[in-house]
Amino acid sequence: MVVFSSIQATLLLAVVLLGIAARRQRELVDRQAELGGSVFITDEVDVAAADAELATAAAQRAQDDADQAQDRALWASTTRDIAEQRHRQVLKRAEAAGQPHQLVQRAALDAYQRGQLSVVELNRIWRHAQLTAESTPAPAAVPLGWELRVHEARRRYEQAADDAARAEEEAQRTAATAAALTDDARAAESRLSAARRSANIGLVGLLRATWADPVTR
Repeated sequence: MVVFSSIQATLLLAVVLLGIAARRQRELVDRQAELGGSVFITDEVDVAAADAELATAAAQRAQDDADQAQDRALWASTTRDIAEQRHRQVLKRAEAAGQPHQLVQRAALDAYQRGQLSVVELNRIWRHAQLTAESTPAPAAVPLGWELRVHEARRRYEQAADDAARAEEEAQRTAATAAALTDDARAAESRLSAARRSANIGLVGLLRATWADPVTR
């Protein structure tokens, strides 16, 4: 016959009572879930798991937003670069149209390359065009007929540059938000791991393991 001391009896009674409480709590949660009611989370591990799930979902949504913002910023940057190139091309053509002597020189050079002019003829035409340009008053920066095209190209470039700046700012903001929420999710996962370790090494963890899958004897 085994004789229990008072301390052993007290510990045994505590284990039995805690086991009964854990079993009743589990039954209550299962019943509330079946009825579609609210399930009250009282366990530290469950609280930490819920927090980690919410934090992970928020971090994923923020990362999706950041990826989309980065794509928009890249597209806006490409659009800006194309608009800038077009503006420079239009401005260059406008400036060339305002300097006819360059057109004459270029035509003479093309004719020389085709063998239609000699070196002497090319040099004479080149010098004559240059002297004519030097003796003629400087034309306006943008000759008549080109103002509208230059203005429109510049307007599109400036608009694209503003759009690209705003898109880049938005991409940076969403990236920072995603990084912060990712850190929060990692911290929540760390708290969940700590809660699980604490539960697994304690008496509550032992009871949960015992009552989670009861064995029919």
